[in-house]
Amino acid sequence: MADKLPLIGRVLGIVLGLIGVVLFIMVAANEDQASGFVSYGMITTVVSVVIAVLSFVLSLAVNPKGIRGVGIGLAAVIVVGLLSYVLADGSDYMSYKDVTEETTKAVSAMLNAFYIIGAGAVLAVVYSLVSRVAK
Repeated sequence: MADKLPLIGRVLGIVLGLIGVVLFIMVAANEDQASGFVSYGMITTVVSVVIAVLSFVLSLAVNPKGIRGVGIGLAAVIVVGLLSYVLADGSDYMSYKDVTEETTKAVSAMLNAFYIIGAGAVLAVVYSLVSRVAK
């Protein structure tokens, strides 16, 4: 069962991603119903965080020597989440229809997390390229 967990995680990630793409297309086609899709985005984010935490715990159970990596990963997720929420600004909620300040703050936090993780990915790629060239 433990050897099938990475596959299950990948399939679950692909399914959530496809649902997100379909909902994005639906929002782009009909902006009047965007608030319901924002709720789905928040639910998907919470589910993703729970899956990530469970993945950390499961990898710790499978490989107890990897506690350091698990701790670093869990700390990174917590730091990105907290930093994203602290930097989020929901003050522009008056610009949108049928949206509360809490909703715009949550959306802003999710976008901030996306930007932070995206910047981290770009930096990791640049670091990898530079280190390969240096060798």
